[in-house]
Formats: sequence, structure tokens, C-alpha cells
Amino acid sequence: MGKSFKYTYLDLKDAGEVLVAGFRQASILDQAVIDQIAREFEQLELEAASNRKLLLDFQVVEYMSSAMLGKLIQLHKRCKADKIKLKLSGISKNPLDVFKITRLDKLFEIHTDAPTALATF
Repeated sequence: MGKSFKYTYLDLKDAGEVLVAGFRQASILDQAVIDQIAREFEQLELEAASNRKLLLDFQVVEYMSSAMLGKLIQLHKRCKADKIKLKLSGISKNPLDVFKITRLDKLFEIHTDAPTALATF
């Protein structure tokens, strides 16, 4: 993994062939935070390009603004273009409701937790 890039809001770890990125913050509402996460997503995509499997783990996230959904959609599009399998896991009730209302639960493959998601790659 590229150590030159500093991740502020994501924790990265390798789980076999899958790059797992976990959020560090319970609340993702601030636009400056969301913009930084978007930059981290771009770097994350570069790092995932080699193994083509990426899991975003939302385990610690309790609240997330709709602006964050836009960044997730952008990441999804780029991953699709680069043939990177993207899955999401550990989304708690509040954010998950937003995914369902916006029908993004149909766009993303969402699993209850990271181990369950990892088993499906």
C-alpha cells in the first residue's frame, strides 16, 4: 500500500485479495470532511486497482450527509470503469435508511458486516 498518501478519515488494511477501507468517524456531515474523504477515495481506488477488490466498511459511521452519497456514487462509477469490485458493509440503521430511500441499496452491494462481505468476493 502506498505510504506516501496520508489517510485522515479512512483506515486501510489488506484482507487477502481485498483492500478494506474502514471509516474512522461516526459522523460524516461536514462538507470539508466529505471533500477530504472524496480525495481519499481517489487514492483508495488507485490502491485497489492492483487487486480489483474493495470493501468500504461503515461499521463506526452513525450519521452521514446526503453529500457523502454523491461521493460514493462517484467512487462506484470509477470502480465500475476500472473493473474494481466494490462492496459496502456494516452500515448502521440511520445511514442505511438513506441508502434505501434513495434506492442506492440497489446500486451498491451491501452486507451486514465485513467478514460476511469478504466471504462474497
